[in-house]
Amino acid sequence: MKTGRNQPCPCGSGKKYKKCCMARAATPSQAFYYRRLSEAHDRLVKRLMKHAERTFGEDSVHQAMQEFLLWPETDEQISEDVLDRVAPLFWPWYLFNWQQDSVAEEAKPTGSRGRTAAELYAEKQGAKLDTLERRLIEAINRKPYSFWEVLSVDQGKGMGLKDALTGTPIAVEERSGSQYVQIGDLLFGRAVSVDGVGMLIGLAPTLIPPGRKADIIRLRKRLQKGSPPITDDTLSNWALEIREFFFSIDRALHTAPQLRNTDGNELEFHKLIYEVSSAEVAFQKLCALCATLTPEEICADGEIDEKGRIMRVEFPWDRQGHNMISAMPNTVLGRIVINGQRLTAEVNSAERAATLRREIDTRLGTEGRLRADEIQNLDMMMRRQADGAAEKEESPEQQELLQHPEIQAQVAEMFSRHWEGWVDQPIPALEGKSPREAVKTAEGREAVEALLKDNERNPGEDAFTAELNRKGAQRVREILGLT
Repeated sequence: MKTGRNQPCPCGSGKKYKKCCMARAATPSQAFYYRRLSEAHDRLVKRLMKHAERTFGEDSVHQAMQEFLLWPETDEQISEDVLDRVAPLFWPWYLFNWQQDSVAEEAKPTGSRGRTAAELYAEKQGAKLDTLERRLIEAINRKPYSFWEVLSVDQGKGMGLKDALTGTPIAVEERSGSQYVQIGDLLFGRAVSVDGVGMLIGLAPTLIPPGRKADIIRLRKRLQKGSPPITDDTLSNWALEIREFFFSIDRALHTAPQLRNTDGNELEFHKLIYEVSSAEVAFQKLCALCATLTPEEICADGEIDEKGRIMRVEFPWDRQGHNMISAMPNTVLGRIVINGQRLTAEVNSAERAATLRREIDTRLGTEGRLRADEIQNLDMMMRRQADGAAEKEESPEQQELLQHPEIQAQVAEMFSRHWEGWVDQPIPALEGKSPREAVKTAEGREAVEALLKDNERNPGEDAFTAELNRKGAQRVREILGLT
């Protein structure tokens, strides 16, 4: 859709389009000039690399990398994956930001101390320096890295960005990267303007989801504390902390999450195996462990012999209420199966296994004896669960069940209760505040909106639940007065 002259500029500057980017958009040579700058940048980088090696010495790259990675411990192994991810950030930083101060004193050539490779190269070239290369050095040199929020995307052409720390907007030309980002994504790197052409010079390949914006807002508040508005000078003064903050996010996004159950226990799958005197006796003593079904309801799905005695029965170990989702009426803690004289109880943490074992031992007394506590391999269990999930996705019975209006209505009601309850739940990402409390400040509204965007990206188990998530997030915006 074409942007009108008097409409807000899509780059996010807050200015009218005619007073911001319209002239650029109307200039046929814009793309051509960007290509010339890109070619000049590639030539410049090659020349700067040679100049840096001659000026700083062969060991300078190692010294600079140590500083860039915040001087890791000598025994700390940096994986190839990490080095691959930091390389697009490190090399531009080495040429345009790193100063020779960190090199050993005796290795410092006279006059190069405290200077960047780009500054030294420009000084040496003097009037012979290519005009475009000079413009690039002036725009890039010592420009600090920051976090950038994606405001708009023109796939295959460019993006509208806003510095999440300073608030500065910029429209950048970016052919390949613009095909992979979404509005709301956060990037880490450097965006500069050269003669009105926005360019990304040094960009991490890690896409940061909107859900992490609340963390970046907290960092921004630290930078603002007792200071005037955040500027590039502020970012330069806090460069080490900002880089450390990015590394922590990058590490978290590339580390397998520590899986926990709804009680916060680390996942560890246990199967308690008991020998019992009879299924009938065991059931009578243990059926109260199920808080959501009556003994009669459980027996209705069990196997009964001709004398009415229980031969096999299966029921959940559960409790009323849910720690994480208020709309859920109960929490399933485990599963108990009694089959003849064998009882198995499966739970997903060591803590639940210990609790359930105490309950069973106390209730059965001499009528049961623990034979084994099998701790199952987590990887194998996850593969089994993934296989089961795939089977469920393809299950025609489940698909047919979700087509029933009454089932859809029940699921929709559960999602609605969840989202309406969510606005008053303490959220760790909001520093323990509820969304209703957080939106009382500008930073809080920004953080809540980012969390909603993150939730809207959740595809759910199917298109139906994905749409319920989207409607739920929109309902939250209505409740909280967000636009």
